[in-house]
This record gives sequence, C-alpha cells and structure tokens, in this order.
Amino acid sequence: MTAVHRGGWAKVKTAARYADVSERTLRGWLKDGLEHVRIKTGTILIKYTWIDEYLEKHRVSNKNEIDKIVNEVLKGVL
Repeated sequence: MTAVHRGGWAKVKTAARYADVSERTLRGWLKDGLEHVRIKTGTILIKYTWIDEYLEKHRVSNKNEIDKIVNEVLKGVL
C-alpha cells in the first residue's frame, strides 16, 4: 500500500482506494459534483481534500435525518 499525502493529488483509482469505494462509485461522485481537474492527456486528478469535503457535504448528521431517509425509501418500496 502506498502512503497517502493528504495535501496532494490522486488519479481516479487511487482516489477510490482512499475513499474505500469502487472506481465506478467515485466516477459517479465526479458527475455529482466532486471537484476535479482533467489535464490535456485526459487524466483526471482529484485533491484528497476535495474528497473529504465532498463526503462531509453528504454526511448524515443525526438520527432524525436517518429516520427521514429510511422512511422515504420505504415509502417508495411499500
């Protein structure tokens, strides 16, 4: 395993590993607004801090919020 430099940059594969998600999930996050840059070669680079910020924006902060989400999901299923 390679060392993670939190102030640095990562390609998609490394960024996905950092967040412990699949590359497909991370690419979905890119479409959803995760900040990134695409250099001339087409390589996508993402700052580790941008990953952290993206995840913080999607944090579920309390039990009431979790209950609300669960109820909405169940409403669609039942």
